[in-house]
Amino acid sequence: MRTTSRQPRSEGKTKEAKSGDAVVHLATVADAMHALLVKRADELAGCIEVSPEAVGLAAIVDAIEAHEEKRWPLGKTAARPARLGAPASR
Repeated sequence: MRTTSRQPRSEGKTKEAKSGDAVVHLATVADAMHALLVKRADELAGCIEVSPEAVGLAAIVDAIEAHEEKRWPLGKTAARPARLGAPASR
């Protein structure tokens, strides 16, 4: 019986294209998490200042701001969604 060594079949994408797909996927996941954090921050807005909710809100706001600084380093652009509950820019 003859055995042959088989190499994985190329899927037709270059290494760079696969890396690009991964970056797009990660950005999509990060943006979805950002949207959930903004939604939760909006729900906690107006909570009592000295409460566990206020501590959670502060942590969420820190996470949102850190994400936005990395994701949109130029600030608000057409590609950057407006924050939920934030006043519209004029």
